[in-house]
Amino acid sequence: MKKLGLILSIGFITSLPTWSQGAKSIRITEVMTNNRTSIVDEYGAHKSWVELSNSSFTTYNIRGMFLTTDRRVLDKKMSPEERRKLMCPLPNNEPRTTLAGKKSVIIYDRYIWHEDSEETCPDCFPKGKGHFRWLSEGTGPFQLKLGLVPLKEIADAFHEKNNWIALYDGNAVDLIDSISIPWLAADQSYALNNDFKTWKISKADEVTPGYLPQSTGLSKPQMLKKTDPHGYGIAILSMGIVFSCLALLFIFFWAFGAYMKHKQRIARATEKHANLLYKTGKKTIEVTSEISHKTNVMLKDGLTTKGIDKEIYMAVISLALKEYLEDVHDIESGIITIKPKQTRWNAPNFNNK
Repeated sequence: MKKLGLILSIGFITSLPTWSQGAKSIRITEVMTNNRTSIVDEYGAHKSWVELSNSSFTTYNIRGMFLTTDRRVLDKKMSPEERRKLMCPLPNNEPRTTLAGKKSVIIYDRYIWHEDSEETCPDCFPKGKGHFRWLSEGTGPFQLKLGLVPLKEIADAFHEKNNWIALYDGNAVDLIDSISIPWLAADQSYALNNDFKTWKISKADEVTPGYLPQSTGLSKPQMLKKTDPHGYGIAILSMGIVFSCLALLFIFFWAFGAYMKHKQRIARATEKHANLLYKTGKKTIEVTSEISHKTNVMLKDGLTTKGIDKEIYMAVISLALKEYLEDVHDIESGIITIKPKQTRWNAPNFNNK
């Protein structure tokens, strides 16, 4: 039993975010407060109406939710029981409260304003053009006592603000959606734009009660799913991105390899030149040291010693040094050139004898 209770508790807790997300998908999408020639209810009357829409693709039941036009419910100190008294509940036993994805339902205002004369309604509200009084008509499941005021003159008579309507969850605490409605002309509506963020005043020929465009409120993944249901576009796009990345990697590594090879060739050439200079310098130092040593010996012993004429010796050394410095055989190009040379061995006259 403990395990069963634990499993049920975990299931209930994990289902809360999904349930909350489903409730948040219900939005107020269009409102008409001054219906003269627009749609009629099941009783044939032109009434103010509110459109509720399911902005998601999943089905959600709006039964038990609340609609209200009374701003007093915004008082956070008010208890849920007190709020319920100021709200209008949506019906519980009505199949039309189950909204499929991107579907809407129209809720009519049960209260309507009638224009009367002073003779028929002496206690009404004189406004110059006529008189108005409350009448309650219609008892259908989607006829709620909202009390939307159609004209600013009526609101001024009651010292009321402009129309405001809110949608609350079934606990009468969580505010799902709310909207302040500007004063509208006859048969105009206040509608939510397709971006599900901004609102606009729709003219009489632009009013769309009960219809929610399929692209309204869609996220980018949802729009992609709608425009590319089989995934061909995203597959081509993905392969294009992959091959483009591979091509960029190939170009990068090819350029990097060419750069490294060039750098290695420069390093080898520099090292070879340095070794050559080192060997040449070393040989020059050795020869110079030897000549210097011999010169010092000659200067010390004199120009003639034991019958050797050191002037000739010095001349030979100088010629050898000059020959070495002007024609260093260690610095060679590495190219061997063989040229023919005329000698007695290949001379025709010599070979004929």
